[in-house]
Amino acid sequence: MGILFPLVFALLGSGEPPDMFSITNSASIVDEEHLGIVNGKVTVGINYKDVVSIRGMWSPPYVSSDFGIELRAFGERIPTDTYTWRPFEVERSGRIQDVAVSSTVALIYGLRAGLIRVCIVNESSVQKEVLIEFRVAGTLDRTDTWEFSRPESATPAPIACNGNTLTMEHDAYAIALACDIPEITWREAGSSWKATVPAVPHMAAFFDVAFAIGNKQEAQESCRAMLAHPEKAFGRAREEYSARVEDLFAKLPRLHSSNDSLVKFYNRSLVHFLMNRWDIPEFVLHPYYGTGSVKGGCVCNYLWNFGEVWEILPLYDPTAAREHIKQFLKTDITAHFAFNPMTGAAFGPWYPVNQEKIIGLIYYYVKNSGDLAFLDERVIDKSVLEWVLLNAIFGGDPAKPVDLIDYGPSNSHLELRRGYPYNHVMPDLNGRRYASYMWASELADAAGKPAPYLKERAEALKAVLKERLWNPKLRWFDFINEKGEKDTRFTVQMFKLFGSGVLDADEEAGLISHLNETEFLSEQGLHSMSKTDVAYDQIDIDNGGGGSCTCFPPQIAERLYKSGHAREAGDILRRILWWGERMPYWGDSLVANSIDYRKDTPLQCTIDGAAVAQCIIFGLFGVNAAFNGDVIFNPHLPPFAPKMSLEGLKVRGVSFDLLADGDEFSVTAGKQTVRAKAGTPIPWRANERLLKSAAE
Repeated sequence: MGILFPLVFALLGSGEPPDMFSITNSASIVDEEHLGIVNGKVTVGINYKDVVSIRGMWSPPYVSSDFGIELRAFGERIPTDTYTWRPFEVERSGRIQDVAVSSTVALIYGLRAGLIRVCIVNESSVQKEVLIEFRVAGTLDRTDTWEFSRPESATPAPIACNGNTLTMEHDAYAIALACDIPEITWREAGSSWKATVPAVPHMAAFFDVAFAIGNKQEAQESCRAMLAHPEKAFGRAREEYSARVEDLFAKLPRLHSSNDSLVKFYNRSLVHFLMNRWDIPEFVLHPYYGTGSVKGGCVCNYLWNFGEVWEILPLYDPTAAREHIKQFLKTDITAHFAFNPMTGAAFGPWYPVNQEKIIGLIYYYVKNSGDLAFLDERVIDKSVLEWVLLNAIFGGDPAKPVDLIDYGPSNSHLELRRGYPYNHVMPDLNGRRYASYMWASELADAAGKPAPYLKERAEALKAVLKERLWNPKLRWFDFINEKGEKDTRFTVQMFKLFGSGVLDADEEAGLISHLNETEFLSEQGLHSMSKTDVAYDQIDIDNGGGGSCTCFPPQIAERLYKSGHAREAGDILRRILWWGERMPYWGDSLVANSIDYRKDTPLQCTIDGAAVAQCIIFGLFGVNAAFNGDVIFNPHLPPFAPKMSLEGLKVRGVSFDLLADGDEFSVTAGKQTVRAKAGTPIPWRANERLLKSAAE
C-alpha cells in the first residue's frame, strides 16, 4: 500500500492511453447493467454508480456471472460523481464525508486478470481514520456453451483467506484476489475485507486490489505478479492498448473531416474490432472475432452478424477473415446459423440469409485482399469456389427455370412479435439471390472457371421478381403467404436490394419514395418497419419498427451510395451521427425516434458496429477494388461534411490518401496525386501502377 502523496498525486502516473474511444458519464446513455470492459481474455461488468464496484466476470471457458467486488467507506457506498470509460479500463471518482475517493479498474492484456487502484484524499483540515470494506462474493463454473445469452454460474465457490490473498475455488479453477494493504483483515461473516486507512489532511493515499480467474495456480500467480509491481501492470495495460489502437490505424485509414461528429462516428465504429477480438487458447480460432464481448453476451459467431463486416475485415485482419469463413464452411450453414467458439460446432436454426452472407464474405475477401488462391483452397471435400457455387443455387432447382423460393412458415427472418406474418415467398430474400448469383459468377470468372448460367439465372430472377411481387399501386413489393395470397410488409429489408442490380429504375424510384419522415425516417435514425405498417411495434427495435439493427442504416446508406442515391444515403448518416458521441459501443439495435438503444438483449457490443466505418470507406468515399487489382475512387461529399479525407487507406498492397473538398477530390499514391471533379471516378490501374482520371 502506498503511504502518502501530495494532493496533486496522479492516480496512475504518466502514459495516458489514446482517448479517441473514451467516453464520460456526462455523454454516455448506457445503463449500468450494460457497461463493461474487455481485454481479449476476460470481460467484467462495471457498476458505475459506485466508485468501486465490479459485477460479473467472464473468461471463456470460466464464468462467475455474480462475481462482485464492492468498496464501502465508513460503512457506506461511495456514489460516483464522474467516470471515464475506455475499452479496457474505467476511472471513477466521488466523495464521502469530506474524503474524495477515485479508482481505476483496468484489465491487464495477456491475462485473465485485472487490477483496481483506489486513491483517497482527505479534503478536510483534520486527521481521519477511513474505515474501508471490500465486499467479495460470487459463484464459479466452467462451460463450453457460449451462445446468445450470457453464461450463468451457480456453483458456490467458498472463499479461503491466506494473509492478503483470497481464493474462491471450484475443482481445479478459481478466482484469486490479493490486496496490498498490510493490515487488512478478512471477515468471513460479512464476506468482506476490512481495514482502517489513516488520511492526513490534503494528502492522498492509495492501495491496490488484484483479481484473476482461471486455473487456480495461474490465477494466484497473476495476482502476485500484478500486486508486486502495480504501476508496471497498469503501464503495461495502457501500452498494449495504445499498441492495439496504433495497429488498428496502421491497417485501417484515419478519417479527417470538417464535421467532428463524423470523425467520432467513424472512430466509434472501429472500437468494435478492438473489443470483439478474443485471444482465448481454448477457442477454435486464434484470434477469434465474436458477435459480442461485453459481459459474455453473444460471444458465439452468428453468420448473419459476422457477414455484415465483409468488406472492411479483409483490410483489417485478412487472415482472420479467411479462417472464419473456413470455419463457417465446416459447419452446415444450410441447417444452422452460428458456431460455438469453444468447439466449432454449429447450433441454432437455419437463417435464409446464410447463403448471401457466406458468398458475400468470400466475394469481398477475395476482392479486397487479392487472394485469388483462396478459391482453390479445400475445406472438407470441396474447394471454396465449389462451396460458393453450391450456396448460390441453394433453395432452387438448377435443372429448372428460376422461380421464387417459398421460405416456409418460420418467423425467423424478422422475428416480428405482434403476430403479423412475413414469411413464405418474401421479396427481399428472393431479390437478394440476384447478388449471390452475380457474386458467384464473378468469382468463377476470376478463378478462370466461368459459370455463365449464374448470370442467366440472375436476369431471369429479376424478371420473375417484378412480374410476381411488384405492386405498382403501392410502389412496393408484396409477399405471398401460406394461402397463396398477396400481402405487404413495409420492411426496411427491401432497401438492401439497392446496388445489387436486381431493381430497375421504376422499382428504385418506387422504393425511394417511401424513404420519408412519414414512413421510415425519424430525426434519430431509420425505422426497420414503416411507421404506417400495421405490424409496426415501437418496442420491437431491431426489425419491428422502433429502430433498427445497428448494421441496417449504414448498410443501406452504402447501397444507396453505390446505386447513385447519394442524397438519401447522406441523409440517413446525418440522422445517426449521434451514435458516435453517446455510447461507448453499440448494441444489437438503436432507436430511431429518440436517443436510446435496445436493452432487452445481451448483445451490447456487436461486431457489426464496424459496418459504419465500412459504409464511410466503401460508400461515402466510393472505394471499389476490382478482381484485376484496379481500385476505383468516387467520393460523395454529404452536406453536413463539406471537407473530408481518408489517410492511409491500404488496398491491394498500396497506401492511398483521399481528399474531398467541395466539388473536387484527389487521390494520392506515393508521390503521385490525381485530381478530379466530384462525380468523376478516379481509377488506379494495377497493371500500370499509375493513377489516371477518367477523362484521360
